[in-house]
Formats: sequence, structure tokens, C-alpha cells
Amino acid sequence: IALLQYHALPSYYTFGQFQTVSNPVRTMASGNGGPFGVNVTAFGNSVNVSTGLVNTPVNSAVYSQSPVAVYQVDKVLLPEEIFGVKPPAAAPTPEPGAPVSSPAVSPSGASASGASTSSACGSMAALAKGL
Repeated sequence: IALLQYHALPSYYTFGQFQTVSNPVRTMASGNGGPFGVNVTAFGNSVNVSTGLVNTPVNSAVYSQSPVAVYQVDKVLLPEEIFGVKPPAAAPTPEPGAPVSSPAVSPSGASASGASTSSACGSMAALAKGL
């Protein structure tokens, strides 16, 4: 239901009133001061709606008679609050006194201490072939 409510504004706007709206514009999905706003930009006779994920022009009024206006848009407006990519969770910090992991091995086969691991890999391959 929130997706449908996201496509409706709680106030009547004529095409010309989009020139002076303050962003973000609340939608019916916003409730009382909640998220789910859209950004409306106007340049001359062109009006554009952006959700953060979708950017689309408002083409024309299908119906406009106070108190209802219906405008044509070319794309489904997807709210970031529902469809946005959530940032990955932060890695947990190690506890004080926790053991430190083993040294990293570089692509050349040398560990951080300088010892080579390539001979061990070669020996394992020879054992696997039965040599």
C-alpha cells in the first residue's frame, strides 16, 4: 500500500505550482512528518520528479480540477526507504585481548615475515599426483 500512497500527494498542485514547492514534497505515504518524500524540480514548462532511485518527467495532466490532479509519469516511483540499498553493517570491533589472526600472505607467496609458501604448495601438488 505504501508504494501506491507514494504516488499521491496530500495537497492539490497545479502544474505551475510545482515551480515553487519546497523539497522534499510529502507524499501520502509520508504520514505525519515521516519519510517517503519526493523531490520536484521545474525548469520552464518541464517538471521532473526524483526519488533518489528514479528520476522521471511529469509529462502532462491527465485530470486537473481542484481538489484533484492526476499527472502522467513514465516510470514507477520507487522510494529509497523501501527499495534503496541498505549500507553494509559495520564490522564488529575485536574485543580487548582477543588473539590476532595469522599474517597475511602476499600474491608472490611470501608471508609478512618473508617466508615463502610456494615450496609447500609445490610439495602438496607432488603428493597429490603420487610423485
